Amino acid sequence: MFSVLLYYKYTPIDDPKKLRDAQRELCQKFDIKGRIIISEEGINGTCAGTKAAIEEYKRVTGLVPGLEDMEWKESLSQTQVFPKLKVKVRPEIVTLGLKKERVDVSIQNSAQYIEPEELYQLYENGEDVVVIDARNLYEGVVGQFENAIVPDIQNFRDFPEYVKNNLSHLKDKQVVTYCTGGIRCEKASAYLKEQGFANVRQLHGGIHTYGEKTGGKHFQGKLYVFDGRVVMDVNTIDPSIISQCQFCGAETAAYRDCSEPSCGPQFICCDGCFKENGGYCVGHADAQLLNDDLSVEVTVAV
Repeated sequence: MFSVLLYYKYTPIDDPKKLRDAQRELCQKFDIKGRIIISEEGINGTCAGTKAAIEEYKRVTGLVPGLEDMEWKESLSQTQVFPKLKVKVRPEIVTLGLKKERVDVSIQNSAQYIEPEELYQLYENGEDVVVIDARNLYEGVVGQFENAIVPDIQNFRDFPEYVKNNLSHLKDKQVVTYCTGGIRCEKASAYLKEQGFANVRQLHGGIHTYGEKTGGKHFQGKLYVFDGRVVMDVNTIDPSIISQCQFCGAETAAYRDCSEPSCGPQFICCDGCFKENGGYCVGHADAQLLNDDLSVEVTVAV
């Protein structure tokens, strides 16, 4: 059994390269694999290893100044969900993209937390609240909160433009932002406040913690995760599947990689259609069928 760790912390890091090297050495020592991003604004990681290895990783990382009170989110997997270890230094631990415009959001302006139990109660009471998904569309397709606004974006850096074009009329509403573990909704909440949204809060611990604390009611579908599991359960009270196979429309949350190496995004497909279409997505399956037809025509002509 493997422990899968998800964590982040916005905190000043004086020497990101030094911390990068220390983190890489620590993970290699305990055969921990995953992705860790470090910048001057903090650390963002998801990694997996044996229970003992992860406990030691948390202990040693918690000794780093500024990381003593890290909030760890942990789940279990039967297998190692990461193929290798990547530890990198980047300008941001999650990219909102404003630095390219020579501006930036101040994380000090991030909204106050709303605890999972409180958001659950808002739903139970039917209160007027705007819930905004700070993730990408492909994540929201397989799982989202009831009546949430799921922006049509493929990268977090597109969030500011989406807000300006689509959400300005909500500035006086009660708003809650959410994401997988909290890192994106924290920065998103700061951006919303800086854009004049008057009443913003962020979901403490994200979807991951909401499921643990409330049983996940009012979250529909599955949680997309950036590891080998691809999706995981959140709602244990009234679970559902909200996504459909791109071929036949059957309910499924199975994200697949296309058999065409040059094809980028994953696609949702049931087991039967995936096998029937040779592992190709809709576009490449059609192209493959056309190639097969042309091949038959050429053979007959010869």
